[in-house]
Amino acid sequence: MPILSDANRRFEIRTLLLNCLSSDYSELWGERFDSAYCSARWTKQDLRLTDDRFTRLTGEWNWSVPLRTDFERRQALIEIDVLAARALALTLAELCTIYRIQFPVLRQNEKDTWYDRRGRIVFTCSKALPGVGFSRTDWEKIKNLTSGAVMRTIEDDTLPGGPRERVIEYLAPFDMCDREADYATAWKFFDEAGA
Repeated sequence: MPILSDANRRFEIRTLLLNCLSSDYSELWGERFDSAYCSARWTKQDLRLTDDRFTRLTGEWNWSVPLRTDFERRQALIEIDVLAARALALTLAELCTIYRIQFPVLRQNEKDTWYDRRGRIVFTCSKALPGVGFSRTDWEKIKNLTSGAVMRTIEDDTLPGGPRERVIEYLAPFDMCDREADYATAWKFFDEAGA
């Protein structure tokens, strides 16, 4: 696992939280765990992101270690992008330019990916995420909800024992994220934190 420097635990914790998804990673988690991880914080204020995500970490891997919601995982990737750009001595403007020029598909997908109050993707135009969220037709019927819940039934074939029916509940209202604004927020946070 590439580590930029011992001083940059902010990068490492986010990388581990994204990748240590199952008990198969418990050895890696245990080897790399640092109590400094417990003082990490998200760079964005949002009800879907809680700092207890970091404060309750221990050196033993458990099911609550990995980032499990789409919103948390996206935020960790934002923060990793910013930390990597800073390590490469890029400016925020250069990072945003790279995003605009080199990642047009990601940019297009971000402009039409919507999250619910629990951090789940409720709709996305991303072709890389088939079956995630509602279809465009169903999305058009629910996208303006200001409260309440909507359900979607899926066939889940991700666990041993074969496919089973599962109901996913999404809580309104729904919103999108702005990657460049989130980059700027994270950049400011790390500036103030001395990263």
